[in-house]
Amino acid sequence: MRRTLGAVLAGAALAAASPAAAEQVVLPSAGRYLSQSPPLAVGGPSPRVELPLQIHISAGLRVLVGVAPDGRPVSVQARHRLVMTGRGDYQVVVGAPATSLRAGPGSESQPGLRTGQILWAGFSPGRKVLAVDATLRPVASAPFLPVRLIARRDGERYSLTVTNATALSQVAFAGRAKRAEVASLLDDTRRQALAGLRLAQAFVTIDGPSRTRPVRIAAPVRVEGVLRFPAAPESVSGGTQNGRDVSFAATLGDGRPLSLHVGVRGGGIPLLRLVARTVPPTRALTPPGSASWTVAARRRRIRVPALLARLETTRMQLVRADQFDRFLENPDTQGPSRALYVYASSAVRPPRASAASGSGSGSDALVIALAIAGSVVVAGAALVFWANS
Repeated sequence: MRRTLGAVLAGAALAAASPAAAEQVVLPSAGRYLSQSPPLAVGGPSPRVELPLQIHISAGLRVLVGVAPDGRPVSVQARHRLVMTGRGDYQVVVGAPATSLRAGPGSESQPGLRTGQILWAGFSPGRKVLAVDATLRPVASAPFLPVRLIARRDGERYSLTVTNATALSQVAFAGRAKRAEVASLLDDTRRQALAGLRLAQAFVTIDGPSRTRPVRIAAPVRVEGVLRFPAAPESVSGGTQNGRDVSFAATLGDGRPLSLHVGVRGGGIPLLRLVARTVPPTRALTPPGSASWTVAARRRRIRVPALLARLETTRMQLVRADQFDRFLENPDTQGPSRALYVYASSAVRPPRASAASGSGSGSDALVIALAIAGSVVVAGAALVFWANS
């Protein structure tokens, strides 16, 4: 059964509070998830899963999110590609609130669909590709996307706010640690992060009793997007204008703000395309004025409590990023997985006006205008993008 990291850390801290001289406390590492989802949960009856030890799987995922004019997700599609290496029979399950499936490009097998589950079964001759295009229920999958969008139109002014949605509260520990050991663990963490590896299990020694403390962490998310307007805008803030296009890019987190705001005057109602992916906390893992944390620690540039706090929080950020790279789980719990999230404008049916709503709702006007003006163009663009992804 999956345990959250907060529970693990709390238990470790209680153990460390005993009179023993020193305790080995577990650090955040791959597989010790910070929340129950992502990955999306497996629904329905418990399946029988068989994956021989000699078979290994690497996973790639592209999630296409159709968004309404106000930024709300209205559709979620996923292309999940599993590459098996090794020989043997397999039967695996991927949790997904899917309503429909079809084999993806290059798939050497057909997927099965059960409530809350994508099923794969067959024989791997040494290498095999399993790919699926799945339509997911937005209400069950959208809450676990890494980015939230809020778009507003107020007269001639249009605004878009992009927010990192991976933030959550956790429990960390504090206590007397060894400077050299913590610095060495930070160097190991940095090497694994820059190499794109999942964090290996690690422990830190705490002398004497330890205490818990609350922390707020988020996986750094890189976003790059374009707003295409019907006409060239009059002015732009938070982005770069090139004719009718307004582009923007930022890393949300890793010591930077968790939100990006783009403001535009004029230009009409835009179409949006945004790409998001998790990235390692490179700023937080960069040693100050030194080639390594070990060298920086010898120069005593940072106090040990600060070193320990940085070690914990950066590892939590990496574990959180790993969760969103496994939005759809890799059946091989030790296998690598990477995810790319694409948000694109989607035509949606405008809500029926209420008799009590009056006639001056700017948000309703925006919805209706976008639905009429973009119903064909936006839907077509999204389908072309998806077909070529």
